[in-house]
Amino acid sequence: MTHQNSVAHGAGAQETCAQPAPLTGASYGAICDQPRFAPISRRDLMVAVNTVARDLGLRAASVVVIDALLSCLPCRDPKTRTDRPITPDMLLTIYAANDTLCFRARGITDRQLRRHLAKLEDIGMIQRRDSANGKRFPVHRAGKIVGAFGIDLSPLLAQAATLVDRARKRREQDAELRGLRAIIGRLRQDCLALPLDEAQRDWVEQTRALVRRASITPSAARDLLRRIQTLIATRTKANPAPEPEQTPATDGQNVRHKERNIPDTKKPCDGEDRLDWSEMPTLASFYPDPPRTRHALHQIIFGFGKMLGIEDALITAGMARLGGSQVLRCLDRIAEDIERIKHPSGYFNRIVMSDARI
Repeated sequence: MTHQNSVAHGAGAQETCAQPAPLTGASYGAICDQPRFAPISRRDLMVAVNTVARDLGLRAASVVVIDALLSCLPCRDPKTRTDRPITPDMLLTIYAANDTLCFRARGITDRQLRRHLAKLEDIGMIQRRDSANGKRFPVHRAGKIVGAFGIDLSPLLAQAATLVDRARKRREQDAELRGLRAIIGRLRQDCLALPLDEAQRDWVEQTRALVRRASITPSAARDLLRRIQTLIATRTKANPAPEPEQTPATDGQNVRHKERNIPDTKKPCDGEDRLDWSEMPTLASFYPDPPRTRHALHQIIFGFGKMLGIEDALITAGMARLGGSQVLRCLDRIAEDIERIKHPSGYFNRIVMSDARI
């Protein structure tokens, strides 16, 4: 929007405002017709848009155009020169010229800008409010800007809270996927060390590509994990390995393997074994239902420990020293940081030997 255009259309806009018809967004974006929404900073909104862009079908260039449009909002405080939050009382219709928007969108062409604006309008992020001659300019009343012809960001701001919530869920989903990918990768290596037939080995090899797909969901990854666990359990049962005399990663201490003592009992989980499953979100993603008996609790402890590559002997020693609830919390912590913890057995053993409380 050039200064000449603003001057040229100023009188016409005032004449329009002088008409008795009420201000509506049917022709131009009026501040009084803008939706109500909680104030939000441009940065927080852009973080949310960036996070869910792929879910919305937006390419990186379209996200840059949104950033360029938001940069035209009057958020800069003239006194402090700091950014103020976007509020419903702020004019949300951008009347900057295409040259300005192209420059702020990292130098894209006018043709590219028009294409991205059309995409954003198609998915309900913006609404173009064109004047009779296609120009963009502000609408004045009593010396104040009350609206504008241009690109209305009201649709974007109306769904700001939803976008922020979707972005939070996306980050949680991505964090869960990172953990699942790491655990699947670890189990995949264990699985390839087993005697597999050709079809089984081919499938295990394919899991590497499957789990790396950008489109994979946590549900699909959990299903993949269950299939690998089942295959490992089946092949291990069919080909039992000889019991070693000493476990690795025990800081030089000889720890004899013993038959783990899982009481075959129907006693309920009580005392220190009563757990709040919500405190261990990573563990709960693999075992959604809390155990109702000690036997079920011990099955989860040893099963999850095996998944993380921690030997049964270490799990048994940990339970004897810390108790089931502390061992589970420790396993949940390891699973949450599985990409950072290179040697889960050694990490677990150090916690057990230090009598740390999780």
